[in-house]
Amino acid sequence: MPGSYWLPYGTKRIQFAPAPGWRVLRVEPRVPVRRDSTTEILDAALAAPIGSPPLRVIARGRRSAAILIPGKARCVGTRDYVPRLLGELNAAGIADDVIEVFLADGTHQQHLERDIVELLGPDVSRRVRCVGHLCDDRDSVAQLGTTSFGTPVFVNRRVCAAELKIVTGRIVPHYFAGFTGGRKTLIPGVAGFETIVANHRLTLDGTRGIHPAARPCNLDGNPVHLDMLEAARMAPPDFCLNTLLDAEHRIMGAVAGDFEAAHAEGVRLAQSLLHVTLDEPVDAAIVSAGGLPYDCNFMQALKAPFNTQTIVRRGGALLWLAECRGGMQSQFLEWAGIDSDSELRRAVSAHYALTGHNSIMLRELIRRVDVALYSELPSAAVQSLGMHPVGSVAEGAQWLAEHCPKAMTCAVVPHASSMHVSVTARPSGGR
Repeated sequence: MPGSYWLPYGTKRIQFAPAPGWRVLRVEPRVPVRRDSTTEILDAALAAPIGSPPLRVIARGRRSAAILIPGKARCVGTRDYVPRLLGELNAAGIADDVIEVFLADGTHQQHLERDIVELLGPDVSRRVRCVGHLCDDRDSVAQLGTTSFGTPVFVNRRVCAAELKIVTGRIVPHYFAGFTGGRKTLIPGVAGFETIVANHRLTLDGTRGIHPAARPCNLDGNPVHLDMLEAARMAPPDFCLNTLLDAEHRIMGAVAGDFEAAHAEGVRLAQSLLHVTLDEPVDAAIVSAGGLPYDCNFMQALKAPFNTQTIVRRGGALLWLAECRGGMQSQFLEWAGIDSDSELRRAVSAHYALTGHNSIMLRELIRRVDVALYSELPSAAVQSLGMHPVGSVAEGAQWLAEHCPKAMTCAVVPHASSMHVSVTARPSGGR
C-alpha cells in the first residue's frame, strides 16, 4: 500500500496508512553503511580494546571467570559475542568448566532452560554453566559497602568470587539512567534487591517529582548513573564488551576494554546513531515499543513513550502500540488512584517502589499530551491510567484525526524503545 508504514507489535507487524493531508515523518535510528560482518566487528573490538590490554592478556593466570549478560528481556547479540569471549578465555588458559555465564536480569523474570538456549545457542549453553541471579535472596549476595548517595551495595557472591569479571550488553538510550551498557549488567544486573531499589529511587528529586538529570541520553550529573558507577567500582569488572544493534537486531558496532572507557566511547557512538532530533514539535506521534521483547509487559513498554514524548507539542496526541502480553503490575493502578499530582509525588517518595517513578513520569506525560494505547491490556486498566484504549491501529488513527488538525504533522517511530527522539533546542532568546 503506497504511503503506508509497518509497525512492530508483539511478534507481528501491523500496517498503518495515514489519512490524506497528514504530513508524516518516519523516524528511525541512523545506521552506518555496513561494510564489515558481525564477526569482523566483534573481532576488531576485541583486537583493539579501549583503555585496557586485550582480554586474553588480562585473563592469563586467572583461575575462574564470570561473564555477565543481559536476560531475555533484552536483545544484545549474545549468540554472536559470547562464543568469542569464550575463545579468548580458552586461549588464555581458562577452561570452560571454570567459566560461568550469569543472567544479569536484576528484578526481571527468571529464565527457563529454553530461554538460555535462545540467548546463547545450544552449543554454548552446554559448554558452560549458566547461572540465574536471584536479587531477593540475601544469602546469595555480599555487601561491599555504601555509595556516597547512600545506596547499600549488595552483589552476587559468585560474581564477586570470580577472578575475572566481564560485563557485556547493548548500549541504547535509557529513559532515566541515560544509557544502558557498561556498568549496568553489574549494577543492577547482579545486585541485591535493596541495591536496585535504592539506586532507582535516585530517579526522584525529593517531593518535586523526577530528577532533571535522570533522562534519556544524559549521564552528566545523572544520579542514577553516577550511583551505578560508584557501586560497580566496588566489584570492578576486568573487561567490558558492548554492542550497538540496528532495528533488525544485527550488530552494527561494538566496543571493548575498560568498563568505563569503552562504555564512554560506546555512548558517543550511540548518541550519534540512536538520538535523533526534529526541528519542530509535531502535532501527533505514533510510537511502537518495537515488538517483542520490548513490549513484553507494560513496565518494559513504557520506554517507548518516555523516549519520544517531548517531540509532541503540548496538547497534541500520541498513539502508542505495545502488546503487553505479560500484563501490568497492579501497583500501577494503585498509584493511578491518587488524583492529586502533588500527592502522588509525595506518596511515591514516602513509599517508593519500582513502579513509582514510572507512574510519576506517566502522569506528567498525560498532562502534556493525550495518549491512546493499542495493547492486550484490559480497557478499564488503560482508562484508569488516564489513557484512551483503542482496539486497532485504524481506530487509533481515527482517534488521532479527531484530536489533531486535519493537516497534522505526525511522527511515526517504529522502534521507540531503542532510541531517543527530541526537538532541537533553540538558542536562548530565539524565536
